[in-house]
Amino acid sequence: MSAESEQSIGIVLGEALRARREESGLSLRAAAERAGMSPAHLSEVERGLKEPSLGVLQRIADAVGGGAGEVFLDLAIALGAAPPRPVRRPLGFAPDPRDEIEWAVDRLHQEDLRSVAAFGAFLASQNTTRTTTEGAPTA
Repeated sequence: MSAESEQSIGIVLGEALRARREESGLSLRAAAERAGMSPAHLSEVERGLKEPSLGVLQRIADAVGGGAGEVFLDLAIALGAAPPRPVRRPLGFAPDPRDEIEWAVDRLHQEDLRSVAAFGAFLASQNTTRTTTEGAPTA
C-alpha cells in the first residue's frame, strides 16, 4: 500500500469519526474528554494527521457512539467496500435487503447475476408449501 493511499484512509477514517461525533452532538472537547485524550490530538486524528492505535480508536469510537464496529463499517462504506446505508438504523435492526441487493448488482458481472437468478429460481421451485386461492397454506 502506498503512503498516499494510507494517508487517504487516515483522512477518510478521520472524517468518519468527525461525522459520528457531530451526529452525537458532541463538541471536540467533550468527545476528547470522554475518550481520555486532548482535544488537539482528537482534532489531528479527525483531520487525518495522526494515525490512532487500535486502543485509541476504540476509545474514540466509544466516546462518539456506536463502537469500533460501526466506525469500521462507516470506513468500509466510505471506501466503497460495503453498501451505503440510506439512514442509520437502531442497533439490532437489519438493513433493508433491497439496498444490499442493489449494491451487489452494481458490483457483479452479468454471468454472476445470471447464476444468482438461477439459484433464486431453484430455491423458489423447492418451496413445498402451496397456497390456496384464499391464501391459507396447505400441506
